[in-house]
Amino acid sequence: MLSTIWEVMKGPVNDVYVCRDLNSPVELRYTLLVVHDRACIKKLLAILEQSEREWGEQQAVLTSFAHNEDMCFAFEYRPERRLPAFAPGQMTGLKVREEICINLVMECLSSPLPYPLLYLVLTQDNVHLNQDNGVYFTHFLDLSQLDEKNDESACVTCCAQMLLDLLEGGNKGRRKLNSYELLRKKTAKNAYSAFPELYRDIKVTALPDKKQGLRGRIKAFWLRNKDRIFHLLLVLCVIAVILAVVMLISQLIFGDIPLLRLFERCFEQIGTEDLTLR
Repeated sequence: MLSTIWEVMKGPVNDVYVCRDLNSPVELRYTLLVVHDRACIKKLLAILEQSEREWGEQQAVLTSFAHNEDMCFAFEYRPERRLPAFAPGQMTGLKVREEICINLVMECLSSPLPYPLLYLVLTQDNVHLNQDNGVYFTHFLDLSQLDEKNDESACVTCCAQMLLDLLEGGNKGRRKLNSYELLRKKTAKNAYSAFPELYRDIKVTALPDKKQGLRGRIKAFWLRNKDRIFHLLLVLCVIAVILAVVMLISQLIFGDIPLLRLFERCFEQIGTEDLTLR
C-alpha cells in the first residue's frame, strides 16, 4: 500500500507524487506518475513496450497499475540535489568540471529510460549531483511534452549543450579546455548522434590525472587524431595505386617507365670516359 508524502506537481495530462510503501519495514519511497490522459497512457505504454523489446530485462519502471480511470507508473525515488544549484559550489577546478561531464554522459549511457523519457529528464531539470560528483536522475516528469520521436540523437544534442554550459565557466581564463573547444565545434555542426561518440570526445580530451609521459602523450595524440591520420593514409594509398597503374600502362605501351629514370645514374659515361672506373 502506498501513502502520499507530498504532491510534486499537477499537470494537464499527469500528476507526480512522492509516496512511501507502508508495507515496507524501511519505508521505501517511490516517485509515482499518475497519468489521466488516455492518449498519453497509450503513447507511454507503447514507448515502454518498445524499450522492453530492445533492452530485455532492464526496466525503467519499477511497477505500473491502474487506479480507477488513471494509470500509475512507479519509479525509484531519490532526494533532490539539482545540478544547476549544486554544481557551481562543487566545481572547484577544471578537472572537476570535466569529471562531472563524464559522469553525466555515463549516467545517460547506463540509464534504462527510453529516449523519449530521457529527453524529458534532461530538459525538465531532473539531473542531480552527488557530493562525490556522481550524477543521477529523478523522474518528476511533465508528460504533456512526451514525444516518441525524441531519439538518441535528440538526447545527445541536449546532453552536449549541458556539457558546454558546465565547461564554459572554466574556459574563460588563459588556459583553454580542449574538451570545451572540441564539443563546441562538433555541437555547432550537429555532429553527435550517439552517446558513445560524446563520451569518447570528452574522455579523450579531458585533463590527465597527472602529468603524462612521452608514451602517454603519444597515445593521447593518436586517439585525438586517428581519424585524420587514417584519412591521410587513405589518400596516400590511393595516390600510390594510381601511380602503380600509370607505371604499368607505361611499361605495357612504351616498354619503359620514364619516371624510373629519375633514380638512374645518368652520368656514368661521358664520351669515351667511363666514370664508374674512377
